[in-house]
Amino acid sequence: MTDSVVQESSGGGAEWDDSAAPPPLERAVAVVLGIGVTLSSALLVTGVIVTLAARSSRHAATRAMPALRHGALHQPGWTSYSSIAAVIRGVSHGTGPALVMLGVLVLVATPIARVAVSVVVFSVSRDRRYILVTALVLAVLLGSFALG
Repeated sequence: MTDSVVQESSGGGAEWDDSAAPPPLERAVAVVLGIGVTLSSALLVTGVIVTLAARSSRHAATRAMPALRHGALHQPGWTSYSSIAAVIRGVSHGTGPALVMLGVLVLVATPIARVAVSVVVFSVSRDRRYILVTALVLAVLLGSFALG
């Protein structure tokens, strides 16, 4: 066990103890969440820059403006990334919208990765109750994505 991070002060309030290290679960979750958000942000920004830099995107945006003003969100002929395979194909061709969609997918996958890391950390600590509960949560998450 680690030492308590919050200690009672002489004035009756709580003080933060910086000398105590966070537990392994908190460290692992912080790393996963940090990597997920950073990677997602980088993909989103890169996708927007690539999209805005492409001449075809500027031309398509100019053509789409009148329809957008009337509430149409999609134009005929626009590529729709409705599957992970389509996103991967788009990213392999370097299209900006596919990079944006990949950034969104990474952002959605980050909390799922957090739960998976929690299962691993609880397994290492041999905490069977939390392994079972966390594995069940992970199964429900993955099942909901698999079933749509």
